Amino acid sequence: MLFQRSITLQLVRRSHNKPVGRQPNIIKLNDRSGATKPQKQKRKFNKNSLGLLVIPASAFGLGVWQTQRLKWKEDLLAHLKEQLNQGAIPLPNDLGDLQDLEYRRVKVRGRYLYDRQFIIAPRGRFDEGFKDKGSSLIGDSKSSSHGGHFITPFLIEGTNQIIMVNRGWLPTEMHTFEMNKRRRNEVVEIEAIVRKSENRPQFVSANKPEKNMWFYKNFNEMGQHCGALPVLLDLAYNLEHGDEPISGQTNINLRNDHWNYLVTWYSLSAITLFMWYSKFLR
Repeated sequence: MLFQRSITLQLVRRSHNKPVGRQPNIIKLNDRSGATKPQKQKRKFNKNSLGLLVIPASAFGLGVWQTQRLKWKEDLLAHLKEQLNQGAIPLPNDLGDLQDLEYRRVKVRGRYLYDRQFIIAPRGRFDEGFKDKGSSLIGDSKSSSHGGHFITPFLIEGTNQIIMVNRGWLPTEMHTFEMNKRRRNEVVEIEAIVRKSENRPQFVSANKPEKNMWFYKNFNEMGQHCGALPVLLDLAYNLEHGDEPISGQTNINLRNDHWNYLVTWYSLSAITLFMWYSKFLR
């Protein structure tokens, strides 16, 4: 009995003193040295996404169109200014030829029919003198843009043809004086600029011929009202106008927003193309 107990104690002591070796079957949970990092998967190209390219393509096409429109508008403005700078030609016998002569200077002799004149108002000033006064800090009644244009029928010498002439601008407070002024109905030669009829602008009231109220230049309505042909000339600018209406009321500053439009469309095309690339290819 004592012998067996002695042997048991010796075995226990030996087991405690024996160094513990590494066991190859134990998995090291914290050791990740051999693990591979997950790689970012590359997006597969989706053929259906090509349909979305219609957006940048359409925007680019509109940008090209606005570029062409810009060139057309700039060429038109240059042509109109060239027309204004050319010397005056005699008014054609066939007034139908005036359709191709807009902004061209013409000369014609005849008589004003002052008893038939009327006013288009409100209208601003566009003559060279008003543009020169734009930088002045002191204004007067004739530097204000609040007034109207005096349209006076004109009987062409040697014919029974009556046309209309825009004799110029006067401030509102001088309208009554000009309408009641007595004049001699003598033959004069004028130099004027060919104009075309206007379409009714947005937010502008319709003309009221029965009340002699005019807001825009509709040649057919105006001609029927004063017994003239649907032809209108703007009297050329004359520095020595005295108390007469201020002539030279021809405005060729056509609206030109095509540059803004083309920048907008090209920018939209570039932005939407980049968004498509980031979504489907990047």
